[in-house]
Amino acid sequence: MISRHVGGEVVKGGCYWSISAGEFMAVPKEGGTLPGSEKDRYIHAPLPVVLIVGPIMGAGFAFFLPLSGLLVLVPFLLGKLRGAAAPSAARMATPQMQPGMSYLEPRSGAGTTAQEAPEVEDKGKLVDLAQEIAEKRWKGK
Repeated sequence: MISRHVGGEVVKGGCYWSISAGEFMAVPKEGGTLPGSEKDRYIHAPLPVVLIVGPIMGAGFAFFLPLSGLLVLVPFLLGKLRGAAAPSAARMATPQMQPGMSYLEPRSGAGTTAQEAPEVEDKGKLVDLAQEIAEKRWKGK
């Protein structure tokens, strides 16, 4: 009833389904050659089987496509909720960072708070510029 064929094979007339391309090929009653090479696989099935299986495959696709979206979205949202409810150790160990601050230079005073401007020694134009920027930053808060 159902037989398998490869591309380039001479077959009798009927309906053939290309597994690799996912499309149906109609071969006339007299017969003909299936397109493609030996890598292309075809299944020959009677027309009533094709008319029954085709809509079932379409309904399965229409049902499982939105379901696949939910199967991806739900674990993502659960992970976000779990992360918000119980902060990870890595996030708790990370220092609170401020935009525009350099965290690579050594700290001169470990006890400085966010409200105090850090003490900067006058050693040149770059240091003066850094002090001016720091003063403007701290005055703005």
